[in-house]
Parts: sequence; C-alpha cells; structure tokens
Amino acid sequence: MAAAERVTDLRLVADKVAPLALARERTMPLLPALTSLFPEGGLRRGSMVAVGGVGATSLALAVAAGPSASGSWTAVVGDPGLGLAAAAESGVVLERMLVIDPRGQDAAGVVAALVGAVDVVVVGPGVRIRPADVRRLSSRMRERGSVLIRIGSLDEPGVDIGLRIVESEWTGLGVGHGLLRARQVRIETQGRGSAAQPRGAAMLLPGPQGAPIALGEHALGEHAPETEARPELRVLA
Repeated sequence: MAAAERVTDLRLVADKVAPLALARERTMPLLPALTSLFPEGGLRRGSMVAVGGVGATSLALAVAAGPSASGSWTAVVGDPGLGLAAAAESGVVLERMLVIDPRGQDAAGVVAALVGAVDVVVVGPGVRIRPADVRRLSSRMRERGSVLIRIGSLDEPGVDIGLRIVESEWTGLGVGHGLLRARQVRIETQGRGSAAQPRGAAMLLPGPQGAPIALGEHALGEHAPETEARPELRVLA
C-alpha cells in the first residue's frame, strides 16, 4: 500500500510540471558536441535511447543537458549514486530535475507516471523493466512526446538508438602528480530506422568545465589542462 501511495504522490508531482513538458516539437535540442551522433541532429520525441560503456552516466547526463537547458524537465530514476554537482556541470538544470529512488516500488509504474509529464526520463542501470512494460511505455512515449534514456545494455527491447563509449582515457595527470580534469572518449552508435547507419564521434566527456567538447579534427592537447610546473632538482655537494 505504501508503494502505491508513493506512485500516486509521484503522479501528482508530475502533473505539476507537465505544462512545461508537453510541447509538440518533433525534436529537442542537444548540446553541440552530440548532434553528429543523432540522425536528425536533435533528440527525437517519443524515442528510447540507451547508453553503455565506461562513463555511461556522464553520457546520459550530456544527452539530457540539451533539453534541460532549453527549459525541459528531467527525471532520474534508480541512480542513487548520481552526483548532482556533475549533473549541473554537464548542463542539466537542477531546478528542473527530479531524482527518484524506486526501491520497494513498481519501477515500471514510477517510469510510466513520469513519461508524458517530463520531457526526459533517465533510468539507472539497476532498474529492470519487463518487455511487456517496455511496449506500453514506448506507446505512451510516442503519444506524449517524452524521451527515455536507459543506462546499461544497448540490446534492451524498444531501443531506437544506442550510444556506446568504446574508448576512454583520462587526462590531466603529469608524471606522478596533477588532477584528473577531462576524459577523452570515442562514442559509436547503433540503432534502427533512421539511426541504423553507424556513426561515431570523439569528444571530451566531461570536458575541463564539465560540459562535453567535440574534438573533431582537433588534437586532445588543445583542450588538455596544463600540468603544474615542477622545480628542477639539483644535487648539493
């Protein structure tokens, strides 16, 4: 009974933010570093996106950051370790962000309460949704225009486009000293329909300031943070 009451309360919260989430544009904007990965250059409403690989949570937040910055609400379900500072640095507006822990509740019911009320719903890797529930959610997403971002396997049912981090390397450390400041990644896509043609992109995720930076033809050294100069040591007789 308590779980059902919490889902009901969640629907009430969702109703309050719904007027900001039901715009009917075909796509939502993405951060510039990510546009080349999506066939329409934007996040198509009603679609399901899966992200995987080392750093998948950072990638999910980067995908959500574009709509968030343009005024959309974002909900994160089932990722209790999510760092709010990292979310803010990636571009997600915390004032329009809901964080829900569905433990002890019907996860599919929680997600369904959010789909159609907020524009972007990010589902953590620990949340399991049955294929039958996925089909119902997909139908509701197409009807209401929400986007579901699933962190985990790209082979989950219902995924329209999958983004996988296939290479990852942190920068910023010198010879035994320094700070991790940026991570160079390469992302490859797979999908169906208009997203069936594979795409790829290299970027800093996160960049030195948090937001992703497309590398393109640029060398990593142009964006890598400078390491602190170390004094030369001399042997004293």
